[in-house]
Amino acid sequence: MSHAYGFSWRAFIGFQASWFALIYWQYLALLPVALYAAYAIWRLPTKGQLAVIAVFVLGVVVDSLLVASNIIQFVGSNGLPLWFVLIWLVFAIAAVEFMAAMLKPIWLAVLLAGVGGPLSYFSGAKLSQHLLLFPQNEISWLVLIAVWSVIGVVLGQTRSLYVPVN
Repeated sequence: MSHAYGFSWRAFIGFQASWFALIYWQYLALLPVALYAAYAIWRLPTKGQLAVIAVFVLGVVVDSLLVASNIIQFVGSNGLPLWFVLIWLVFAIAAVEFMAAMLKPIWLAVLLAGVGGPLSYFSGAKLSQHLLLFPQNEISWLVLIAVWSVIGVVLGQTRSLYVPVN
């Protein structure tokens, strides 16, 4: 199946709708979001699918380390809840399909990811009725900014590994 990497409305809307559904309804949204994710991954070429898996694993490992370090915390869970793990999968799809293209310049990757990532956690915490907590307050925010800045740079700089050069 051929795939043109660039801006994808399906990927943009799919990510936004999935993120909102998982944050707001958590476990009730698992099946529809999992079906969307399976469809989106199926549409990607093999290198894109492998990139999604790599970003997904990276994200789950990073956030698991943040939970273990008490930077973030989930009410009623000692680790990452399944609905949050699924957010990483739909993020990985969106990152591979269109987000990483915007993150090629390092300064822009640091800016966009360093602001956008932590804001996503903050707004997610508010919408989920505070199921996500930041136990170390300002330190939690500084760590999230630093971590997401690095994630943005990695996404932007590794895009050439799975996108064909024209």
